[in-house]
Amino acid sequence: MTNKKTELKRLLIFLFFAFAISWIPAIIFNKTLGYNDWFETNKYPVLFWIGGFAPALANVLTRAITKEGWHDSMLHLNLKGNIKYYVAAFLIVVVLGIAEGITTTIIYGNGDFSDMGAGMNGMQITGTILTVLVTVPLLAFNTFGEEFGWRGYMNQKMEPLLGTTGTVIVGGIIWGLWHAVLTVEGHNFGKDYYGYPWLGILFMCLSCTYKGIVLMWLTKKTGSVYPAAIMHSVNNNGGSVIGQLFISGVPEDFSPHITEYMIVSIPSFVICCVFLVLMIKEKKRKAN
Repeated sequence: MTNKKTELKRLLIFLFFAFAISWIPAIIFNKTLGYNDWFETNKYPVLFWIGGFAPALANVLTRAITKEGWHDSMLHLNLKGNIKYYVAAFLIVVVLGIAEGITTTIIYGNGDFSDMGAGMNGMQITGTILTVLVTVPLLAFNTFGEEFGWRGYMNQKMEPLLGTTGTVIVGGIIWGLWHAVLTVEGHNFGKDYYGYPWLGILFMCLSCTYKGIVLMWLTKKTGSVYPAAIMHSVNNNGGSVIGQLFISGVPEDFSPHITEYMIVSIPSFVICCVFLVLMIKEKKRKAN
């Protein structure tokens, strides 16, 4: 039986380290080196890794301090019977990218699909998508630092306390707030938008919440953090490339602000919520 008091203690220790290890250096680097120099230009990749691997380090430190052990580390690949979920980690990002691209075309391109594919034929579009799907997962070592923390530890500790839906919502907000130290510097959305920086922080929390649903689903299905790390990497490095292929009819000077991002993300939100329903149904089935 889960000791909720112990799990809460471990969760709070983890969150302290996840934020402290990431935020303290980021604040210092923002003030001394400047956000663009240390983060956007990637002149100092070691500094970037410190922040990116903070959740993973928090996982390790919390387990060491609380003498928890590694029985539920989710570090095994668990390929047997789970290849379909590794494939899903790729395909889900493709589906989300297509949905957002088509939504952009319908709303901001007036439904003009004539330029879809950026002038490429079907074979070239397929080749571009396949290139993204083959090369981008190699960068999953960057996103492993987050997934080993958020999905490999936080979600596990949170679900017995808050349930599946509560974990999705609270965990997504926490994950979104974790990005705030960069969001206020213009990461993802820039600074030139109404409601800066609070609207950016809010949307980051919303985005992390609905995308975190699928990442949690993949982790629970496989008992491994690697499918989530792969999907996270494809989303970060290839999702926009795939989405661009399905945008047509928008003016050349179209520069979406955060409100446009929020609107075109609605289909992705709906799709991801389907996976929340699947998780809830699976949990009820196992309980019975």
